[in-house]
Amino acid sequence: MALLGLSLGWAGTVAPLDADTAAMVEAFLKLPTEALPAEHISRFLAVDPEALPKKLRRPFQAKRLELYSLKQLGQTKKKGFVLTPEDHCEAPKEAKSQDISILMMAGYQEITEEEKEWVGRRTHCKEQDMLCEFTLQILDEKLGSGKRPRYRRRYFLFCSAACDPLMVLIGVHRAHVKDQNTNFFGTGAGPVCSR
Repeated sequence: MALLGLSLGWAGTVAPLDADTAAMVEAFLKLPTEALPAEHISRFLAVDPEALPKKLRRPFQAKRLELYSLKQLGQTKKKGFVLTPEDHCEAPKEAKSQDISILMMAGYQEITEEEKEWVGRRTHCKEQDMLCEFTLQILDEKLGSGKRPRYRRRYFLFCSAACDPLMVLIGVHRAHVKDQNTNFFGTGAGPVCSR
């Protein structure tokens, strides 16, 4: 509630950024993620993208998505090798995007539907588990226009400063290494979802 009050000015307009915050955002966008000062990350994440100059908005959204994706992977790592996802979990909204170019800028890589299904069989994780516990992003891309536009479903997993363990498994799968154990957080095997 306080964040909402800080980010919105009177009559629904966006409050302008102070010079110090604007300089911090620009510095963050120039630095590699691993070099970001940890003590300023929460301040960076609290910035309203609409308050930024237009040229900084997309890079800011990508960097913010990358940071939230890393946080999501860190939380999953703490849960260990065998995950017990909730039946009706919700994917963290701050770690999701509906913009393919933002996903690519943030370090997401596209996977095929066959790869998503393969990793689901390999890990016993359902699609919803992959959305909640890992970094799976699903976008429906509109093809054409008119009365009956077609859609193509596209899938993405994070692999930048750190890799989603599902993406690591897919990398092994792409290399045609069958039933090869892959290092997942030092365990020597991939993650497993259990109910």
